[in-house]
Amino acid sequence: MIRLLLLFLLFLPLWAQLETTITKIQGSSAKIEPIQAVKGMSGIVIHHFDADHSTIVARAIYQGNDTIIFDVYDALAQESLPKPKILPQVGDEVILGYLYDRSLLIAPNLQTYQHYVAAHPEIQWLHPDLFAVELSKARHPVPQKEDFKNFCNKFAAGTIHFALKDKVVEADCYTLSAVHSDPFAMEGTKIKLPFYSRIKEIESSIFDFFGPKEIPDYFGYYTHLLEAK
Repeated sequence: MIRLLLLFLLFLPLWAQLETTITKIQGSSAKIEPIQAVKGMSGIVIHHFDADHSTIVARAIYQGNDTIIFDVYDALAQESLPKPKILPQVGDEVILGYLYDRSLLIAPNLQTYQHYVAAHPEIQWLHPDLFAVELSKARHPVPQKEDFKNFCNKFAAGTIHFALKDKVVEADCYTLSAVHSDPFAMEGTKIKLPFYSRIKEIESSIFDFFGPKEIPDYFGYYTHLLEAK
């Protein structure tokens, strides 16, 4: 029976939500009931007032060793409403891998994008045109970590998939920590910068005199972005 359970956990899709509870609060961190999670996974902390009423009170980021740290949950920020002042408490529910079934694929070209998306119908893919439009609005031709976080907040996604030379890395939207990777070879030879989309060009701000205007190396840039802390 134990062996079957271990096999089940081994092949459990990483985008499946993992539920646990807080057992001890330690300032801005907490101990949780043991869970099979990957360091860098994020999620939410839910406080239940009663059987019918609950609210999200914080973002949770898994640190390993059954420990999470708290961060502000800003995905539902509304300036016209007062901010809730409820802090996480012992017994609150923690859901890691929240929205991991909704993702964006950053790919070097159309062939790679179509092949990988077709191979993973279990994921609700957000089209890269949406991200390209957001970058165009912000005048950010070189996407940064904050751009991905803002996109995920706006379009309710949990991960970003990055197609690299020989693998696709799945990264958490808010930590940009790699939580999973698949061996995968790039299709085709042409590379579209900063990534495949049907948006022809993402212009930079006329007031940005010193910032980079484009990505010089697709694979090098996104590899560095994932490795940077």
